Amino acid sequence: MNPVIDALKFRHACKKFDPKKKIPGPDLDTILEAGCLSPSSFGMEAWKFLVLASDAVRAKLRPACWDQPQVTESSHVVVILAQPGLIDPSNAYVLKSFLRRKLPDDITRAYIEKYKWHMDTEVFPRMNAYAWCSKQCYIALANMMTTAASMGIDSCPMEGFEKKRVEKLLEIDTRKFEVSVLLALGYRAGDQPPRRRYPIDELVEFR
Repeated sequence: MNPVIDALKFRHACKKFDPKKKIPGPDLDTILEAGCLSPSSFGMEAWKFLVLASDAVRAKLRPACWDQPQVTESSHVVVILAQPGLIDPSNAYVLKSFLRRKLPDDITRAYIEKYKWHMDTEVFPRMNAYAWCSKQCYIALANMMTTAASMGIDSCPMEGFEKKRVEKLLEIDTRKFEVSVLLALGYRAGDQPPRRRYPIDELVEFR
C-alpha cells in the first residue's frame, strides 16, 4: 500500500484526545516543517503558525471554540494565521518573494505584472484578500495533518470558533494577521469512528 494512502486512511477528525500523551518535540517540528514546506499560490507564503502548548492559554481559548474538548485535551493546537496585507501587488513583500527566484530583472517584472493581473481579474472580483490567503493556509493544514498521520499522530481541523474572540484572546495583531483555521494535534483516546466517504466513481470524472 502507498504510505501516503496509509496515512490518509489512518487520519480522521479526532474528537477525543488522550490529554496525558504529548507529542515529542522532534515530531512536532516535523509537522511544522511540513506546513512551512507547503506550496502556496505564486509562492507568497502569507501565513504564520502559532503553536499553543500552554494548558492555561488553551483553557482560556476553549470557550471561544464552541467549548470543544479538543482544544484542551490535545497535545498542541496550531493556529494558522493568514497575512492578507502582504499579498497586495503593491506591497514590497511581493517583490521580495519574487526576488528569491534570482531571475533577470525583466522576467521578475513580468512575473509581478502577471501576479497583479491575476489578483485584479481573478481573485479580488471573487473574494477578499483574507479569503484568498485562507485558501493557501488550508494547503498547509492538509500537509500537516497528513504528515502527523504518517507518524501515528492524530489531528482535528477546526473551523468551529469565534474568529474575533479568538484573535482578542490570543492578542493577535489584526493589522497584520487574521485567524484562518485551528489544528488540534495529539493522540486519540479510544477507537477511531467508522470512516464515511462517497465512492470514488461518484467523485472522479475522466474526460
